[in-house]
Amino acid sequence: MGTREIFRENLKFYRKKAGFTQEELSEKIGYGYTYITEIESRHKFPKPETIDLIAETLKIEPSKLFEQEHKETRLATINKEELVSDLSDEIYKKLCIDLHTRISEEVSKVLL
Repeated sequence: MGTREIFRENLKFYRKKAGFTQEELSEKIGYGYTYITEIESRHKFPKPETIDLIAETLKIEPSKLFEQEHKETRLATINKEELVSDLSDEIYKKLCIDLHTRISEEVSKVLL
């Protein structure tokens, strides 16, 4: 697993542990409400100063976002209801993004 993927998994883990949604954390650090979603879904990667801001907001050391831990350790700290809810949210967001993209493409074809 690469550094960026480790970062994304850790970001998601520590964000949830701190009780933030993606939108809430995005707003807390002063970015648009989809910023953390875009990081976690591999569309963006933050600058070093933003990583520091994220870590500060999550009340962790920035290095924690890059440490590789065993998934089993993380899964033991997440309850099943939360996991199902999070997975449902992620699937819903992915479907909405895909649908929005498809609609935009079709509208562009009609207008052009």
